[in-house]
Amino acid sequence: MNTLDIYKNDSFILKDAFDQAVMNLHILKKQHGYKSFVICGCEAGDGNTTIAISLAAALADSGWKTVLIDGDMRKKNDYKRLNENAKEGLSDYLMGRSALGSVIYDTTTENLSYIPCGELIDNPVRFLCSAKMDEARDELAKSFDFIIYDMPAINAALDAKVIAVNVDATILVSSIGKTTKKGLIEAANTLTEVNANLIGTIINKTDMDQYVACHEDYDYFQNERYAKKIKKSKKAKRK
Repeated sequence: MNTLDIYKNDSFILKDAFDQAVMNLHILKKQHGYKSFVICGCEAGDGNTTIAISLAAALADSGWKTVLIDGDMRKKNDYKRLNENAKEGLSDYLMGRSALGSVIYDTTTENLSYIPCGELIDNPVRFLCSAKMDEARDELAKSFDFIIYDMPAINAALDAKVIAVNVDATILVSSIGKTTKKGLIEAANTLTEVNANLIGTIINKTDMDQYVACHEDYDYFQNERYAKKIKKSKKAKRK
């Protein structure tokens, strides 16, 4: 079976942001035993796939055995760079064409496995509600510390809603300058109406000024500002 290449972002700022997300999921795992999470956009184009990949890779880098599942079976493999070398995936398993083990791929990131979406399915909802999906969920829970589902936007399809009620928690992804307030509210209401455990929102596509405004000390150690503060303090004492 092919080893799939998982792309990583080397930006210190993005690593800092995902470190915070990893910390929060680690706390939820310790306090409540959470291990399975749906990542879905409010509206199409919010960038939830990039968030799901980066979050799964960050969890794997922390030493947790993690599997990332591409649950968007409404798009062909050709449209997804990660799936270019994948011959079979989730849809093939759900339709009984492949065993679960044969659709779990190793990746270039240690501790991270990946399940591609497989070939397009006209109506994936009925398969996501199937007994085979329940079986896959149970088997994956035995083998992995974290299970990350990358699902279509909640306001675009029912798919995320189906999985959200069967996982430990759901995280919405909203996009600065794109996600509308109405879209965010509708997405949150859709999940809470079915008692899905919505634990928060990741805000995507923020610019540097917006990030600094929320996390002004993000580079405190990177730029050794603590050392500058100590030097200033010593000078003040000499005077």
